[in-house]
Amino acid sequence: MNVQAIVKRMFHTKPSKIVGVDIGTGSIKMVQIETGSKPVVSCFAVAELPLELINNGFVRNSDAMISFIKGLVAKYDFNARHAVFTVGGRNAFVREIDMPEMPDEEMKQSVAWDSSQYVPYEADTYYVDSAKFGAYTNEGLQPVLLVASPKDVIDSLLEISDALAWHTIGIDIEVLSAYRTLPRQLENFVLLDIGRSYSMLTIFQNGAPVAQRSIPQGGQMFNAAIANGAGVDLTAAEKIKLEDELLLSSLETDKTKFAEFFNEVENLGREVRRTCEYYLINKKDARFTHLVLAGGGANMAGLSEFLSEGMEMKVVVNDLRQAVTFADKLDQRELKKYLGALTVAIGAALYGGEADD
Repeated sequence: MNVQAIVKRMFHTKPSKIVGVDIGTGSIKMVQIETGSKPVVSCFAVAELPLELINNGFVRNSDAMISFIKGLVAKYDFNARHAVFTVGGRNAFVREIDMPEMPDEEMKQSVAWDSSQYVPYEADTYYVDSAKFGAYTNEGLQPVLLVASPKDVIDSLLEISDALAWHTIGIDIEVLSAYRTLPRQLENFVLLDIGRSYSMLTIFQNGAPVAQRSIPQGGQMFNAAIANGAGVDLTAAEKIKLEDELLLSSLETDKTKFAEFFNEVENLGREVRRTCEYYLINKKDARFTHLVLAGGGANMAGLSEFLSEGMEMKVVVNDLRQAVTFADKLDQRELKKYLGALTVAIGAALYGGEADD
């Protein structure tokens, strides 16, 4: 079983159009992809979510969320009948464990039975799945990827999908959706998804996510730091962050004026290095070739160059245009603004367009 097929409802006919839905902590991202040899993004939507609809990834009011999504479907001309939803943050637990050699079905049953010693949710409140990956350890154990998510989160997404008359192809883990948009040659690397409220760091080994942690630095924190330094509102700070290449500036006046901002970005890089160093202490045969930046915050001007300092791996920004093409009819200005933020939704839609494993 391919690890990218975890938490997946298998289907026999590949749909021609698929919607990927990423419901985040403060916004929803939706992407419709027309499948083919080179998938095409035919429409997308990014919208702020009212506070009464969502709380830490939990849908507070399913009826209101259904109405909200119906409005986006109508406004942006979505017409696909198949969908893939994603879960992430506190609602998705991913961990590498080592198991004795055994048949796949027996391994799945064993992992499910023992999952309570790994999963941070209360017993009987979550769904769990697992998949073998990689080579046996020196002790003769099989690496296994364990994935879990709260039942009420999954059930609420399925309820929304049914109300929208969508056929739910699957519920995907955000990090696996993001991975689907990356170059296929990447196997041993670190993915840093820089979101609105926080960043999610995931270590990949042999193409599987084996460790995760959240880092408090995110887009909102960077905007607030820039706003404090420049004495502007958050909208103006966002524009400065994306266009002014502060991180590449050698001017002492900039470094003084925006000291808080520089400190937060340095803290982000420091936490990445600390996490990787800690993992290497416990997994001495692990290695990392790249640090891949993704998410809405990855578009910050000069970020990859700034983080390269002191980083013992190549730092690159994920290029979504290598995974999909974008229809000419799309608003190119809006696309440029939100491109990084669409990573997970695009990967989710690509999940539905893959051949069965």
